[in-house]
Amino acid sequence: MKNKYLFVLLLLISISVVSFCSTFFYVKQNTKDVAGNDMLVMTSCNPIYLATTGVVGDIDGVIVENLSQPTTGCLHDYTLTTEDMKNLASADVLIVNGGGMEGYLDDVIAAYPKLKVIDTFEAVEDTYPVIRNSEDEHEEEHEEEHTHGEESEHHHHDSEFNSHIWMSEEIFSGQVLAIADGLADIDEAHSEAFKANANSFNEVMNSHIDKCGLEDALAGKHVAVLHEAFAYVAQSIGAEVVATMDLDEERQVSAGEVSNFIDIINDNDVKVVFAEYDYGHAMGKLIEEQTDAKVVYLETLVHGTYENDDYINVLNKNYLAIKNAVE
Repeated sequence: MKNKYLFVLLLLISISVVSFCSTFFYVKQNTKDVAGNDMLVMTSCNPIYLATTGVVGDIDGVIVENLSQPTTGCLHDYTLTTEDMKNLASADVLIVNGGGMEGYLDDVIAAYPKLKVIDTFEAVEDTYPVIRNSEDEHEEEHEEEHTHGEESEHHHHDSEFNSHIWMSEEIFSGQVLAIADGLADIDEAHSEAFKANANSFNEVMNSHIDKCGLEDALAGKHVAVLHEAFAYVAQSIGAEVVATMDLDEERQVSAGEVSNFIDIINDNDVKVVFAEYDYGHAMGKLIEEQTDAKVVYLETLVHGTYENDDYINVLNKNYLAIKNAVE
């Protein structure tokens, strides 16, 4: 009997030791390797992560991590995870796109009042061609909130501005400079390196982005968009957006709205419509059936692989897709 109890006791001790070791190694494996003197920089989304890693480069003592994963859909609707909150608790600075893109930002500031925040939208809105939503569109969004009640109370596209500013390489370059200036204020020892890296990043970006001659082919021409991010693509090539239907997973589109959108396309001789495949494919098929316009599916850079050249590659892919559609 005693041997039986001794066996059970040893078995329990063995299980406890194995569990402890497993937990230890799991925590060690999933804990960020941040030294006491390192600066942990958190970014809010893939485009801001790409800009920030370009600014930081290989500077020692500065670690860049991203909150949302590259598979995240609409950034407006992103909800912070428990892991995000843990990361923010140990972060020195949070860099955001701004302009209302990060709906959780007020909650983060309230929870971590000492956390430094670099808002790139605030830095560029007075200097770069940020698109302001029309008054009619803004009023319509607020009416939609009241009409649909509590379900739409926090409708995420009610900003005065179109906050998808990273889709314009001109504005994105301003965001890169804003990040460098913000980090330089926080880490003065590396201020010159931050700014030098930002300038190098922008030089490479500007020299490698190929608009495929679209500034000539579509300058002044009418286009329509099924995602407000692509208004900045149109702006970059000099095209005029005459109709916008901002589609996402929550968007409820009425038959009247669809009919009106198609009428605008036909009445304004729109030859190309910019859309995101995930949310715009069904509407895109209808547009091509009922108009002469071609629908081209572009990427918004919310998804990504975190590779250094992602920004250049995605924009070049977008411009080439447009070129192929209008030829």
